[in-house]
Amino acid sequence: MARYVVRYGQPFEVELGEFGEIVGHLRARHLAPGTSEEAFRRRVAMEMCEWNGGVYYFGSNEMLALSMIEFGLLEKLSA
Repeated sequence: MARYVVRYGQPFEVELGEFGEIVGHLRARHLAPGTSEEAFRRRVAMEMCEWNGGVYYFGSNEMLALSMIEFGLLEKLSA
């Protein structure tokens, strides 16, 4: 498992087996987690776009996580 830091809202650290697992952690912490994971990914991608102007893909958990890495919202701290 690798340790990551999330820099979206209140920063927090989390251990993930695969970086796509971050979506479940974000959803658990979010005030409006929605009714489906797909709807949540879309909503949080729009929020992140407003947060820092990046382009966030939300077709899958992995796509959203890769977008977060690209725009500095998700960073690997250790392997």
